[in-house]
Amino acid sequence: MFIIKESNRFFTLLIFIQLSNFCFSQSNELKGWSSVEYGFEVNEILKIDLSQHFRLKENLNVIDTYITESEISYEPINNLTLLGQLRYYSRNDNNGGIQGFENMMRYRFGIEKKFNSNKLNFELRFAYQNRFSLDRKDRYNKRIRLRPLIELKMIDWSNNPKIYFEYFDEIDGNDQKSYRYAISQKIYITNSQDITLRYFYQKYKEKYSPNSSANIISVKYSFD
Repeated sequence: MFIIKESNRFFTLLIFIQLSNFCFSQSNELKGWSSVEYGFEVNEILKIDLSQHFRLKENLNVIDTYITESEISYEPINNLTLLGQLRYYSRNDNNGGIQGFENMMRYRFGIEKKFNSNKLNFELRFAYQNRFSLDRKDRYNKRIRLRPLIELKMIDWSNNPKIYFEYFDEIDGNDQKSYRYAISQKIYITNSQDITLRYFYQKYKEKYSPNSSANIISVKYSFD
């Protein structure tokens, strides 16, 4: 009953955002992201997360990507975290002359700083990443990412929603820039299990191809 109540609140916000988005855009691709994550704490300052992801694209009709991920979080001082992430992709390339599932790797390094107050929490994350193909030559994507996040402390909400904006700038590759607007809410099932619901609106701007956008619905189950 608790999970249903929290989900209803999240999807009420989501419907409002979708209606607002419809007013400004004629059509967007719909994508679905899902993942299962297992996390464990090595000690008080070091944590490791292992996760498996499954993604759909083209209005949920086509498999997009299978992802296996590991991430290390190191917090040397309170509210400052260093992040290291490694991903393996099996990505469905169904455009262009060469098609089929492509094997790719991505590593990412980041730093995250949190600021807390009585009415809201603020978080700032900066990261560098490099994704490259294991099957094809000269196919890579190097980006910097900047994400400011606000956690709203709302009355009578046991799990506060988070609103954030993320900027992606490709520094070596196809000169793509992306902007992501998102809202998320974590729902605790037990002390060691939770479900995170997210909605993203992402806008892609590329130098050599038409601009595009996507609505993304994400569900993540985590346990430790």
